[in-house]
Amino acid sequence: MQQFDVLIRNGLIVDGTGRSAYYADVGISDGRIAKIGRLANASAREEIDASGMVVAPGHVTQHAHYDAMLFWNPYCSNSGENGVTTVVNANCGFGFAPVRAADRERTMAMMETTEQIPVSQQRVALPWDWESFPEFLDRLRGIPKGLNVMTYLPANPLMIYVMGIQAAKSRRPTRAEYDEMHRLINEAMDAGALGVSMSVMGTAGNSHVDYDGTPMPTDVMEVDVAVEIARAVADRGEGVIQLLAQIGHYGNPHMTEAIARMAKGSGARVIHNVFNTSDAHPERVEEDLAWLDNLRAEGLDVTSQFIGYRGWVECGIHDLDTSVGQLPVVREIIACASDEERLAFIAREDVQARLESEYAAGDRAHGASALHLYRVVEAGGTPEFEKYVGKTIDEIARERGEPPMKTLLDLGIETKLNLHLKSPLLVASDPQQAVQLMAHPGVSIGVSDGGAHTKAHSLGHYGTDYLIWLVREEKLLTLEEMHFQLSFKPAQTVQLPDRGAIMPGFWADVLVYDPAKLWIDQSRMQIVHDMPEGDWRRRTMSGGYSRILVNGVITHADDLPTGATPGRLLQVTASGPLPIAAE
Repeated sequence: MQQFDVLIRNGLIVDGTGRSAYYADVGISDGRIAKIGRLANASAREEIDASGMVVAPGHVTQHAHYDAMLFWNPYCSNSGENGVTTVVNANCGFGFAPVRAADRERTMAMMETTEQIPVSQQRVALPWDWESFPEFLDRLRGIPKGLNVMTYLPANPLMIYVMGIQAAKSRRPTRAEYDEMHRLINEAMDAGALGVSMSVMGTAGNSHVDYDGTPMPTDVMEVDVAVEIARAVADRGEGVIQLLAQIGHYGNPHMTEAIARMAKGSGARVIHNVFNTSDAHPERVEEDLAWLDNLRAEGLDVTSQFIGYRGWVECGIHDLDTSVGQLPVVREIIACASDEERLAFIAREDVQARLESEYAAGDRAHGASALHLYRVVEAGGTPEFEKYVGKTIDEIARERGEPPMKTLLDLGIETKLNLHLKSPLLVASDPQQAVQLMAHPGVSIGVSDGGAHTKAHSLGHYGTDYLIWLVREEKLLTLEEMHFQLSFKPAQTVQLPDRGAIMPGFWADVLVYDPAKLWIDQSRMQIVHDMPEGDWRRRTMSGGYSRILVNGVITHADDLPTGATPGRLLQVTASGPLPIAAE
């Protein structure tokens, strides 16, 4: 009789490769899928009856920022409970290493303004017992993890470490500084980094600014500087160069073009971020795909991620930065030292006029920026303001006969800052745009932004939403097609050849669920106080997974964490992925 560690019986196997589903048992040993078939005579230390349920690979999230949250939440909520079994961190050039002791406070302040990870949380939770990137990876290897983690070397701390902050923002690197950055990139990749990441958005429409409101180094560097820094990955002949180069019509896609041409034929991949769907600009889907096709026709190894799930943003006056953080006056509102100071500031006529003017001059096509279309979901809990719940700021402004941004700030004052708003969808309501992007071989999903902007959104549930929306509700994709998009395709994109599928020899990152029982509360997010020192975040309530396994160990049962932390820090090499030591 064959003995397994875990035996999943009677499930419908949707293996992630796109091929037709079939019924079988799955035997798991030593964290890997050992055998698939009719295993009636086999036994295991733990058996899972999957009768009437789907058995599928865990979701692979290519774009996350759980660099800090891992130190207090091993499941990277809300990703871990929504079927995500592997995340890629330190996207867009932001992260915590390499950093000298003297620069720690500044780095934490930068992470607060770029990714909205509060400094107070970072100070409490980060041990800061590292300086170099390999030392940071050693620390990550040692902490409990409820899912698998990969990470880029972020280019902003790299440039600051080598050049100093002022030089990194104001001049080109010297040849010696390029050489040192190349050495550190190779050192980081030897230790386990996937590659290097950077934001190259420029300044227009970019909310990724430093704590003092100035641009980050990678956003203002010249094209040839970005190319030369990324050359280390290409010369190495493996790994990934991740670029945040586009959000809607903002950004610098030519950065992607130049770096991809430099890396042509090297074995290094360039991942462009980010395509998005839009009801206001549906033509962008065709334009973006044509742009990508032209690059790939040159023989360039370039792919793109996209955002197309039904996510949204919530905010109050305290946390407008995720929505309209590119506006200078919003930065001043956020920077107020106390609620009393903030209330006095937003009551000033000149501040209200500035917000109206700055907002009117910006692009409002994207859901996170369409502030006048945000709906009130809570207005202080008093009868006086209950009449506004469910209405948009624009509708209320019309009722009151005043400009919408004045209405917004006045409501903040009247409710004593107890105003909560919900954005329109961040993407197109038309699901066909998402399906069209998914159909392209060089486009993959997985932009959750998890771990960042936690007081504004919680989007790790994107896989759950796609399964509900595109498969169950719209019936535009089959389960087989959707799980290929959620697991195997993104795993291959980040060069993980033995994850993302239910196949013998693959790591056993597995979901067991009934598609009819997946759920999302789309009315509003829940405020939970589970951050360091009881601080709060917003969490989308969703789930419906019977069992989630990471490396063959059950991490969630019926939407609740089991306490198990079998996750690994993953390293990709030219010959395939390697777990970095036993953990």
